[in-house]
Amino acid sequence: MTVVFKKKESELKTREAKFKKIPAKILVSIPPDPDLAAQFVPMATQDAAVQESPSMSQNEVNTETIDFASTGVNHTEGGWPRDMSTTDKDQKVRYRKKVEKDDVYIHSVLQLGQRVEHCIRQNNAIDIYEMYFTDEGGPMVAEPEPIKTVNVIRDPQRGQRMVTSISFCPEGGHKIAAAYSSSKFLALTDAVPKMSYIWDINTSSSPEMELHAPSWLQCIKYNSKDTHVIAAGLYNGQVSWWDTRQGPRPVESTSLEVSHAQTVTALTWMALKARTELFTVSTDGQVLWWDTRKLSQPTDTLVLDPLREDPPNLARALTATCVEYEVSMPTKLMVATEQGKVVACNRRARSPPDRISMIYNAHIAPIYAIQRNPFLLKNFMTVGDWTIKLWAEDFKESPILWTKPSPSQMRSGCWSATRSSVLFTARLDGTLDAWDFLTSWHAPSASVQVVDEGLEVVGAHDGGRLLVVGSQLGTLSLLHVPSRLVTPSDKHEKAAFTSLLERETRRERVLEARHKEQRLRERVRGGGAGRGLMRRAEESHEGDEAVKRAEEEYLRRVEQLRSQLDEEEATPSTVTVRINNADETNANDASAQVGGGDDDKDDFCFRTATEDPQWTTKTSRASQAVGLLSARSRGPGVDSSINHVALAPVMVLTTTKTVNLHLRIHSNFNCNSTYECYNLNNNSNYNNYGYYYHGQLLT
Repeated sequence: MTVVFKKKESELKTREAKFKKIPAKILVSIPPDPDLAAQFVPMATQDAAVQESPSMSQNEVNTETIDFASTGVNHTEGGWPRDMSTTDKDQKVRYRKKVEKDDVYIHSVLQLGQRVEHCIRQNNAIDIYEMYFTDEGGPMVAEPEPIKTVNVIRDPQRGQRMVTSISFCPEGGHKIAAAYSSSKFLALTDAVPKMSYIWDINTSSSPEMELHAPSWLQCIKYNSKDTHVIAAGLYNGQVSWWDTRQGPRPVESTSLEVSHAQTVTALTWMALKARTELFTVSTDGQVLWWDTRKLSQPTDTLVLDPLREDPPNLARALTATCVEYEVSMPTKLMVATEQGKVVACNRRARSPPDRISMIYNAHIAPIYAIQRNPFLLKNFMTVGDWTIKLWAEDFKESPILWTKPSPSQMRSGCWSATRSSVLFTARLDGTLDAWDFLTSWHAPSASVQVVDEGLEVVGAHDGGRLLVVGSQLGTLSLLHVPSRLVTPSDKHEKAAFTSLLERETRRERVLEARHKEQRLRERVRGGGAGRGLMRRAEESHEGDEAVKRAEEEYLRRVEQLRSQLDEEEATPSTVTVRINNADETNANDASAQVGGGDDDKDDFCFRTATEDPQWTTKTSRASQAVGLLSARSRGPGVDSSINHVALAPVMVLTTTKTVNLHLRIHSNFNCNSTYECYNLNNNSNYNNYGYYYHGQLLT
């Protein structure tokens, strides 16, 4: 418990405090002891600093970079006596026979043979390489494993060029040759560097080798037989090849006079024994074959003329963008073009027109990728105008499968090396799509945003685990593909995908046969009497029946109207009308059809069709005139209530001054509130007055 008292200071003190100044006085004085002063040790002065802010430290850590080097091992034969030459085969044979006859050799072989036999029996009893649980399905994963980026290699020139082509080294696949150029119009200037690089994915900090050329490299390809040889097509149309053991300069290049007139867009080595031949395609519309042993002239030439004329017209040639070549078919190739067509060529054909065997109307925009399925060679895919299309080689009318348009344009594509139904595509928004057509062709199985800029090219490693994509800013991205897109989920996957493609091929063949039948039916119907009644046939049977019923109804109406007209012409009126005071007897005289009269215009007579048979044969011409003409009074004393007379045209004759309409007057015209009818046969009051007939003639 606490008690607080509040009082004034004057109440707490008994008396007021008063202070005063007094001088100092000594109370105690102790003199220093010399003995104690000798024991005193002075201490050094120290300064200490105090900081209110927290203490911070800065540390730098740099991981150790391991440099890899390629070294070779030269193996030579050993174990021979010193006095024997290893290059002499006869001495080797004699020495072997001598050793085989030695008792020590026989005894050693017998002892070692028992051990080897024991190991062989163990190997036969137990298979150490056996794969267990292969029939079991994969583990159930809540979320599929994504595609991951494992390495990024940037262009040392900092985004001045794009990666236009990549090629894996056939031996091991740890080296990548990349061509740096541009696919945009007039995007390259003299200030842009022209070298390309060979990269090692294990040491990506710097390129393993630079490739120098007279121009920018547009496409590049390793030789599958000799891994030290690389060929490339240049931006200015030349072709060069390198031997990496001889330095960064090309061994040989084609001259401008014999090269392509425009950029080389694709290049492929031929599958021949020497592996020194290759062919190139270009936007100038030519396919040129070359031999690296002699690049002074192309060994063969093919012009992509769509009309297949002999000689071909180079000005009309299709511009090539990419090419597909299969080593198992060394004489055949497929060229994709900017016009959206795929040209199938055969080099062994005798004449130039026969070299182009087939043309596929694949896309409405340029085709950026074409490749055969590595497991099903008769099927190939094309990438262009935002879609992927699968084709059968022997069916050119339409694709057998295609995807819906993607949000961004597709620039490249390739098949998986391990699964027959999987392919990869690169888009302009920096996204890589992985498609599994056994699962769905409406949406990709996996997508990954690789970079922010657009992707230009994609390539797959032979092992199937690695992908490399090149961007439009010169960045190479190495991607790791998950096992679900590498390892087949079922051992019958290839058979299932083959069955799917064959089923879709049969479906397209049935639809195409049906369309041909409908077009033939239209052609047959158009060649008969109803040529003006042709209609475009509908795809279903109900549509054909509706068109047929409409045609029958139309013909029935025409026949009904024609019979009515014939009945009216068969019962004409015997009326003769006189105009401009012409003599009534002139109506029977053909020479009096144009005579003198009181009016400035020529005089005319109108007669019926029954009085002149010649007019009856010409009534078809009169059907072009208007059926209603107005008749107005020109003479004095005519009743003003006579307004109109219904007239039907019979014939049209032309005089020197006016166009005259010969009419047949319907005496049996039914009167109503609008028209007043008069029987002109018996009414002679109006014979002395002329009538002026006017109307419009329809030609």
